[in-house]
Amino acid sequence: MLEQTFKKFHGQLYFYALKFIDDREVAKDVVQDAFLGILKQKEGTQIENLKSFLYHSVRNNCLNYIKHLKVEKEFQEVELQRSVNEIGFYDAHQTLVEKEAQYKILKAIEELPENYRVPFELSRFKDFSTKKIAEQLGLPVRTVETRIYRAVKILREKLKEQLVLLFQILFSKN
Repeated sequence: MLEQTFKKFHGQLYFYALKFIDDREVAKDVVQDAFLGILKQKEGTQIENLKSFLYHSVRNNCLNYIKHLKVEKEFQEVELQRSVNEIGFYDAHQTLVEKEAQYKILKAIEELPENYRVPFELSRFKDFSTKKIAEQLGLPVRTVETRIYRAVKILREKLKEQLVLLFQILFSKN
């Protein structure tokens, strides 16, 4: 009985399902679920109009699937927005931390004794060689190297927390 009903209505129900759902595999599953609905009926319960039952089952299964897709899409949109918000917060927080660290670094550089600060700034910010700094300041090259070394040592002590950022900003040559 069920096999004959399956052969008789399967093709029609499949194309009916495709009117709702634009996915062949899902349409096949929806039709199969409608036939499983017949088997799930309580024993002794008769289905008055089998064709009507099957069409209603397919339609309801299709609508449930569409509703499920809608809920799934809304969930994905909420998750996407949450991720965007987290990234935005992270970027804003990161920028704020970087600006604060940069401010502390520049303030520490300003507080260096002038005889250390000037060679250090020329070396790190103007990209002058120690030889060029020595010529400009009228100092021996070794003195310039020593002053830059001592400036870095003072900054390292003052800026222990910002040490990583200090090296990124001051020692990276773009």
